[in-house]
Amino acid sequence: MDHRAEGGETKGKEAVTLNELWAVPRYDPRKLLENDRMEKTRLLDLCVWRCKSVCAAMELALRGLKDLPDLQIQDAIAQDEWRHALQLIEKRERRLKKGQTNDWLAACKSSVLLMLSEPAKQRSGRALLDSLLVRSPPLVDFNAVATIQTFAELRKEIDPRIDTMWMQAANAQPNDEELHKHWFKSRFRMRDWQGARKAAMTYTKHFPNRREPFFWTIFANFMASRSLTDQDNERNLCRTMAYRMCAKAAEAVPLNTNQGLKNGRVLRTVDDIVFLLDVYESGGKYEEAIAVLDSDVTGIKSTIGKQSWRLVTLKIRLLGLADRLLDQYKYCFELLEDARPAKDQPQVHGFGALGNDGYVWTALINAALKLPFHDCIVDPNAIAAKGLETAVCEAKEENFYHYTRVAVGALLDEYNTDRNAMCAGMTLLSRLHTGAEETLADKAFQYFTTYGHKTFCFDDLQPYICAMELPVVQRFLLKVTIWLKERGDRIEGQGHDKSFDANMLMAIITGRKLEYCIFHSRDRKSDQLEHDTDLTTFIVECLKCYDLGLEHSGNNDEKPKKFAERFPGDDAGLLAAAALLKFARESRNDTMLQTIILLEELSTRSSACYEAFGTLVLLYIRVGAGLLAGRSYHRLSIKNIQIPTLSWLLCTRVSTTHPHTLHFKNSSFRNDLQISEVEADPVQHLKQALDYHLHIQETDQQEILEFLEAEQYASLHRAMANSLVNQNGFTKYMLLIEWARTQRMSRLQQKRDYGPLSDQPAATFANRDATPIPRWEHSDSRSLLLDIMPGGWPTDAWLSSQIAISDTFDHARIRNESTKRPGMHRDTTAHSQRGQGSTWEEKAQYHTAVECQSILDIYELKRSEEDARKRASRSIQESLDIIEQQQISLNEEIATMRYRVYDYFWMITDEVIAPSWLFFHSAYTGLDTIILIEKTLDAMESENRKFRILDSRLAAEQFTRIRKHCNELRTIVHAAAEVLYHEFSSDRHHKEMLYTVVGRPGDTKEDDPIAYALRSHLDKRIGGADEVAQGYITRLCQAWCEALQNLLVLTSKP
Repeated sequence: MDHRAEGGETKGKEAVTLNELWAVPRYDPRKLLENDRMEKTRLLDLCVWRCKSVCAAMELALRGLKDLPDLQIQDAIAQDEWRHALQLIEKRERRLKKGQTNDWLAACKSSVLLMLSEPAKQRSGRALLDSLLVRSPPLVDFNAVATIQTFAELRKEIDPRIDTMWMQAANAQPNDEELHKHWFKSRFRMRDWQGARKAAMTYTKHFPNRREPFFWTIFANFMASRSLTDQDNERNLCRTMAYRMCAKAAEAVPLNTNQGLKNGRVLRTVDDIVFLLDVYESGGKYEEAIAVLDSDVTGIKSTIGKQSWRLVTLKIRLLGLADRLLDQYKYCFELLEDARPAKDQPQVHGFGALGNDGYVWTALINAALKLPFHDCIVDPNAIAAKGLETAVCEAKEENFYHYTRVAVGALLDEYNTDRNAMCAGMTLLSRLHTGAEETLADKAFQYFTTYGHKTFCFDDLQPYICAMELPVVQRFLLKVTIWLKERGDRIEGQGHDKSFDANMLMAIITGRKLEYCIFHSRDRKSDQLEHDTDLTTFIVECLKCYDLGLEHSGNNDEKPKKFAERFPGDDAGLLAAAALLKFARESRNDTMLQTIILLEELSTRSSACYEAFGTLVLLYIRVGAGLLAGRSYHRLSIKNIQIPTLSWLLCTRVSTTHPHTLHFKNSSFRNDLQISEVEADPVQHLKQALDYHLHIQETDQQEILEFLEAEQYASLHRAMANSLVNQNGFTKYMLLIEWARTQRMSRLQQKRDYGPLSDQPAATFANRDATPIPRWEHSDSRSLLLDIMPGGWPTDAWLSSQIAISDTFDHARIRNESTKRPGMHRDTTAHSQRGQGSTWEEKAQYHTAVECQSILDIYELKRSEEDARKRASRSIQESLDIIEQQQISLNEEIATMRYRVYDYFWMITDEVIAPSWLFFHSAYTGLDTIILIEKTLDAMESENRKFRILDSRLAAEQFTRIRKHCNELRTIVHAAAEVLYHEFSSDRHHKEMLYTVVGRPGDTKEDDPIAYALRSHLDKRIGGADEVAQGYITRLCQAWCEALQNLLVLTSKP
């Protein structure tokens, strides 16, 4: 009997929306059954990806099916009551008449049996499922087939017999459109593109005029052609089929689209055209793709194309791929001619000012530079008179001059001071032959005088300035300085409006950025004294500009005003901080403290200056103040979508800076910091980032299914590509490593499992971004952070070594269960061929982990033969000797930290020596290593009692010695942390640190120009420089004490 409801909408009833489905995981199934049938099918598509457990997924899956007769079974499954569900199923089966069967009950029974823990029940469920899959006549009931499919997806099982079952059901019920859709979407969710092709082609066979199956077949073939798991001939076949079907869809579009679009197998929207172009481009059909864009029915000017600028950019790109440089040059030229400010003739393409686009200018310049050497026509008379080689060279030079200087030059002159045109002109000059640098410098100066007051001016000029020779750059900067000097007095003059003052101030700051990029960012050790003097003067001038910006914005009060945008002088403050860090990198540690206070003051005044917050995060990590790093990270107000690109700022070093969960015991400490535990705790921020990655696959799948339902296949393709990047991002695996290390080095264990994130690591840094970083250090936007980031950037080798260490920890912790995560385990012998770790301690930990893994692997073999036992005993003994020697060396290395001040500590003054990140990193890495050793020894003692591979007496003696070395390391770390804690728990160093930052009262400008300028700047705040700077210093010392206190707790006797 068919229990399915009739189609159509239910009037007066409100359908369950996607938001309601996500927000309310437990809702009344009876209410869902009142909704329309297509809505239930859509919920079924999302059930597997939106759930948080297997039971919740099954609940949503069953409720998404067509009307089922017994809701009690669904409720039992939803409540995780598998035994009760089995009882209800058996009870319902007993009610069936003799000879009557119910396929859905049989499918539910087999699936529920497989969810039970008893092996006998699982064998019974497997046997029942096998009988359903191979029975004759085949299983064709939609509800039964969908139930088996859903449970197979939850168990991550791929059984080819399920595809056969779907095929048989589809052939038995060819007119059941919903069955065909469910089959395709089940294969789509599993990313089984060959199965999706089969489902879509079957759907198309039975519904030949429908739009959905036709385009689903194209999409499945397109994705199968890009699959790396299929053979080349299969991929070529799928690519050819997708191309031919797309060609049919383009050819079938009638001239009068208003009457002919009722046919579903034609292109209808711009997104359809873009998808077709993707298919053509993947097969190298560039000419055919251009013909589609030039067509009257599917082109840019057609009713379908709707003059879409997206199609224009695609055409420019395709012309370049097809090597039609002349056509690309003409097309871009015509677009720019239409966009001319003084255009008085009819437009060729009709885009008007929209044609003045940076992408169009770039394509025009590239084509103009390549075209003369690509297609050059030579006069036969010139060949006869001068010879072939000479005539060809002269013709190429003449064409080159025509395209680059005459045609493009005339167009640039018409645009005059347009930003895109000026940047294109500088790009052209920078790529010409030698001798154009002076002209390029003149153009750059003209650009500066036009846009120097804009924030984008420096970013636009930087690549051209860095490419010039030093003498040319010096002359350019001299002209900029003279121009600014002539107009600089107007800033403080009377009778000028504030907008003019702000513009001039921004121009001066842009000039300072160029000065720093050209001169001060480079190391000049030939005359270090002169370099230091110039850099000091530069910092003082930047602080003056910062003060002028505050005066102009009116934000020089005790309570800063809150604005959505940054203030004019913020860039000057950031530039001063970058120059101070330049001093800090040259062993002037006092300037790093000055940088911290300057950035803290800047971020307090300007809540939208995110570069200050991002730089503070890394600075606080560098000086070992993890609590303040977490606070600065919280102030960034990072949205979920920014976590993959910004979470590395804090989370890359959590495990060796602040691995413990924060608990304020001192209420005054919390009040001084003006933060809550959740805001400042780095571990909580790490959990937030991992939670995002845990649910991003579900979120991406929701978006993908929505694009599939909306029939937006080009957007669907891009969404799937983005989803793949999110799943394989380098940042995600760094976070997993940091979380594992944090759990090992913290006695307060977090009950959170991120195992589902442990997939194949991606060997790429594509997901990393340096958005909140000041961009005036050389030509690389991340070079400033390269110097601030403690320990350097994590690499793929570092990631591989940490994965191996984590697997060894799991192996030592649980010996009788398989804990190797799929895709995360690596062969440690392969890793030993590479340089792992950014510090000596990390390398030592890795080599110790290799030996521990070797020992555990030998015990896992459980050898019983006498010869094998002797060989295993020798191998284990050698590994134990290496582990013991490594531990002795590690103890000696960490014990000598107090004698190596410049390596492990932050020497602020001759008297004030503070812990740095390397101190905490070495301590925590050493403690992590001894935890691994102790877990391995525990596992060895347990295994040795069973198999007697080692001599019990000798093994016990060596185990005792190694444990003694481990306890020695704890004692060393505890003593060092205790000394530092007593140093900074009082305020005896505060005054000396204060005078280092702002100088002593009464000091003149000649004593310390930087401290004098910083004091003058802070004196404008209520309370004065001493009170403001003292507050920041007190917080820093309190953060050190909080971090040291955790080390004391961790190394104390249990």
